[in-house]
Amino acid sequence: MSRLKSMVLWKSILLTTLCALAIFGLWWWGLVHSVETQGQARAEGSLAQVQQIITREFLRAEETGTAFGLWWTREEGRLDGPGSLQSVIPFLEKGAIITNLILSREDGDSACVVRKDGAWNLVLFKGGRNPRRYLVQQGRWVPGPIDGREVYEARERHWYRFGAAQTAPAWTPEAYRYYTSTVAGFTFTVPVRNARGALVGVVGVDVSLEELTHLIWENRPTPGSRMIATDPAGRLLVPPRLPGMLDQGTRFRNQLAALSPGPRGDLLMGTVAAPPGEGLTFLDAGKSYVSASGTYATKGEPRMNLHMAIPTEDLFPGQRRFAVFTFLLALAAVLGVAWTMLDLHQRVVRPMSQLAKSATSSPGDSAEAMDFDSDIWELQRVGEKLRLAGRADRERERLLHQVEHSQRVDSVGMLAPGIVHDVNNQLTMVLGQITICQTLLEAHPELQPHLHAAEGATIKCAEVLRALMDYSRPDLGRREQLSLNVVVQEAAALLRRVLGRAVRIETELAPDLPLLFGEPVKLQQVLVNLGLNARDAMPDGGLLLLRTCRAGDGACLEVKDGGCGMSEEVKQRVFEPFFTTKEAGKGTGLGLSMVANIVAAHGGQIQVESEPGTGTRFRIEFPPSLRKRSGLAGEVADLESTGA
Repeated sequence: MSRLKSMVLWKSILLTTLCALAIFGLWWWGLVHSVETQGQARAEGSLAQVQQIITREFLRAEETGTAFGLWWTREEGRLDGPGSLQSVIPFLEKGAIITNLILSREDGDSACVVRKDGAWNLVLFKGGRNPRRYLVQQGRWVPGPIDGREVYEARERHWYRFGAAQTAPAWTPEAYRYYTSTVAGFTFTVPVRNARGALVGVVGVDVSLEELTHLIWENRPTPGSRMIATDPAGRLLVPPRLPGMLDQGTRFRNQLAALSPGPRGDLLMGTVAAPPGEGLTFLDAGKSYVSASGTYATKGEPRMNLHMAIPTEDLFPGQRRFAVFTFLLALAAVLGVAWTMLDLHQRVVRPMSQLAKSATSSPGDSAEAMDFDSDIWELQRVGEKLRLAGRADRERERLLHQVEHSQRVDSVGMLAPGIVHDVNNQLTMVLGQITICQTLLEAHPELQPHLHAAEGATIKCAEVLRALMDYSRPDLGRREQLSLNVVVQEAAALLRRVLGRAVRIETELAPDLPLLFGEPVKLQQVLVNLGLNARDAMPDGGLLLLRTCRAGDGACLEVKDGGCGMSEEVKQRVFEPFFTTKEAGKGTGLGLSMVANIVAAHGGQIQVESEPGTGTRFRIEFPPSLRKRSGLAGEVADLESTGA
């Protein structure tokens, strides 16, 4: 058997160690959480940096288009030869994502500056045909090879029609595939008009998605980062740098392909819809990523959604191992603390709780409540002392209860005579006044029944007061031979008026009952008290059965209701004075106690049978009258016929 002091000592040491480990685990978790927060901030910062680079390049494209629009307006839309376009070259060298610069007139003449195989080419068209090609050498345009089959009708192109309909420079609202080409991109258009406002031509600056893709790939924060760009419709503009995307033809096929979002609408967790991507996924399975998303738009168009995912291992190498270690450490600490607390509860807390419950239990509780299971020596000794103290306390409470009960009965006996005397004096005055009224109102026979009823009620009140006196100081009173059936009939008639229509009263009277020797008023009081209790037990109404039968040489009275019934604890105390289950102010606890006293005064016995939900039955057995007179059977018949 363990000692409490030694057990608590080593348990405290263990608990302190586990708490220290738990604190360390929480600290480490906070450190990892801080690292993750820093990773998120780094991802968002990298995304913002890429957005700035894209903004810079798109602004350069706009500046190029706007500058040449102003220049061409001053030139009144002339396209004489390569010399007039010599100033294009410096602008093209600055724009990293500019693919084409096109100046097209309304009459079909066009100048196309095209990036081909990494070199700039100038192609002049007259009426959309008769091409002349020039190449850049030492900062100047020099004639190049000519393909007479080349045709460029700008007025049939999407970008030209869009720009001609504008009143100011504008981007095409969404990416599109260039005419008869697999290349897709945006176009910045500048309409050129003369002094009269008539359209002379349109300047177009093409920004291809291919050049935008290389720009984003070159500015990834880490080699393993994945970044995509989509348009508002969810189409892929810039694919991530994957082994399957290194081929240019594959990139062209997947540009403007619809995406299938992943869980929670995350496009990076989704795939490229087949057939272009054939279910191509963007992120590696089993890897943890820190992601960030943002929206890019310049002057409202073009609008792109940027999504970036950086592998956690790229940001913080070894972070996964640290997280696993921290989780295992915290789990071990939690399990250790839980085991320690459970062991303390089983060996200390639960036995002490049982001891405390036993110490605060009422005297009527079973002594078995003191029993508990503990292997601690100190708790066993305390339990034994509490058992002895509990026995003494219960004995003291029992004696105090008996003394209190005696004092209550004595107080009722002391107060009852004075109260009854004073009330009887007043009732005597009432009876006198009623008698005077009967004499004065003899000429009014219609009032006599009311006066007789008042006189009867006054006499009944006096008899009730005498019953209270009998309870506190029983005496033989005025007893006579009576029929139990007559008493039941009179009480049933009274109860039907008192209990109301909700309670249905039925009687089953045996014809061969012997006469009793007792007081009719008191026996009626027994039935009235039992009837009132039955009504309280049947708030929704029900059946109250009054039954008489022979019990050997005596008579038996049964009162049965269909109410809520009583528990075993209530049955054991139902006849105790002042015991009641009713709410405060609705019961005195004297009714059934008075019933028991009246039955005992008549030499009878009372029993109660009841269970919760099955109703209650009171069985009262009376001895026969010992006074034998001639014509006994006739008297019984006369009494019952009179009662009927």
